[in-house]
Amino acid sequence: MARDLRMLFGVNDRSVAAEEAFTNRQAQWQAVVTTLTDHLHRVADPAFDVEDLASPRHNILVGHGVGGIGKSTFSRKIEAALTHQGGRPAQWGAPSWPIERILPLRIDLARSTGIDFERVVLSLRLAIAALGRPMPAFDLALRRHWERNHPGEPLEEYLRRGGLFSRFTNAVNLPQQMQSTLSDVAQALALPGTVGGALGQLTTTLVGALRERRQTVRALAGCARLADILEAEPDLETLSFATHLLAWDLAQLPATQQVIPVILFDTFEDIGDRTNRDLERLLQRIVWLMPQAFFVITGRNRLQWAEDGLHGQLDWTGPAAWPGLATHLPASRRGTGPAQRQVLLGDFSPEDCEDHLARRLSRDGQPLIDENLRHAIAARSHGLPLYLDLAVMRFLEIRRSGRDPQPADFGDFPALISRTVSDLTTDERHVLRSVSLLDAFSVPLATQVSPASPMTRRRCGSPSAPSSAKTPQDCGPSTSTRWSAPRSATPRTTPTTAGHPRTGTGQPHAPSPPWATNGAMGRSAIARC
Repeated sequence: MARDLRMLFGVNDRSVAAEEAFTNRQAQWQAVVTTLTDHLHRVADPAFDVEDLASPRHNILVGHGVGGIGKSTFSRKIEAALTHQGGRPAQWGAPSWPIERILPLRIDLARSTGIDFERVVLSLRLAIAALGRPMPAFDLALRRHWERNHPGEPLEEYLRRGGLFSRFTNAVNLPQQMQSTLSDVAQALALPGTVGGALGQLTTTLVGALRERRQTVRALAGCARLADILEAEPDLETLSFATHLLAWDLAQLPATQQVIPVILFDTFEDIGDRTNRDLERLLQRIVWLMPQAFFVITGRNRLQWAEDGLHGQLDWTGPAAWPGLATHLPASRRGTGPAQRQVLLGDFSPEDCEDHLARRLSRDGQPLIDENLRHAIAARSHGLPLYLDLAVMRFLEIRRSGRDPQPADFGDFPALISRTVSDLTTDERHVLRSVSLLDAFSVPLATQVSPASPMTRRRCGSPSAPSSAKTPQDCGPSTSTRWSAPRSATPRTTPTTAGHPRTGTGQPHAPSPPWATNGAMGRSAIARC
């Protein structure tokens, strides 16, 4: 188990052990194992054809959930579990297939990483460079793209400056592998070399040889779409289609060297929105055109590729193209079949929350946070892992002040509020800002204002509030969330009459999520977001 340096540097007491605790997610890991096992069987079928562009795709699994639920941690753990045996959490069962056949690659698509499509493709090729073999068809297209879009800039220098050399230990081999491909093709075509302007001559001659089916280029003649890619304008659109060549190259490897790339796209919600799907379209092409690769996508939302309404925005849409994405089934329901590819990463159970807190900080093998306090924090977290981590940091901060932390010390976390609000759509954010100005508000009425009612309900403070009402009158006797001004006061919801959200009845209070309703700090933090 890895040390949590942030926690270790938050306390002077060297007897305190701070570990990175990973809790639960067995059901989600089992979904990964089940779907990947199904994928391996499909690829091993003699009828499988990497150049088949018409068959439905089953090479994808989607994990979705609200911000702070642990999607990125889950994605990193999958990568570690598929990289080496010791990287798999103890509670995760071992897969039936050898991980040596798997080539995992995790790509964080968060805006803060500065990722773009070209860098995604380079990362994919650099990961495959670990095999130690050129990918001749793809390398020709990549070299042509690079010469046209980065004139005078050596690929090696770009990789070093961009930090890719440090991430991929075999990155230094890529320029050599690409040069080897060019040299082999030039020799086969009896051309003098591939330096300077000779690359254009080589490409033109190669395309002609492929069209004429010359024996001199028989090694590449089996790639039916190579000539089309080399003739197209070398822009990002062409680069996205060129990933099909990479799939073809991988399929040509000897059986003893065959691997299955497992590509993990994380923070998928950051690639665009419902009106701008340019990057999503390019990424979808990678998934479709590399059918032997397996993709695990994690993000805030379910993937919409199986919806017919996206026709024209994406290249392949509808349930016929993506049968596994057409139906949503929570991962907590056991027995999920291989066909189901949308998995909900839900909240931790109260038991998982307390287990997480118990293992995060310890002394002499015993939990540093006592049982009563763990129970109080778990109840207020509503199962959000991010809340638990922030609570641990607050615990250490209070201990440094010389007093013992009490349950009343754990309420609002501005960092959690900011993270939660940043995940909202524009409409949801507008609703939440509006209700934060009121002393009390009707949760069902507020949820009807935004088209994404389930997400707004969670932020407004009622995860189980009904979403079918269309007007204030339809809401019927409802729930009004009342902001509690004192910082230590208990957040609450009071029954009231719809249309008159300020007329509480004095019935017993029910807790509501602290990030939306707990005190003046929560209200002001929401208003600032």
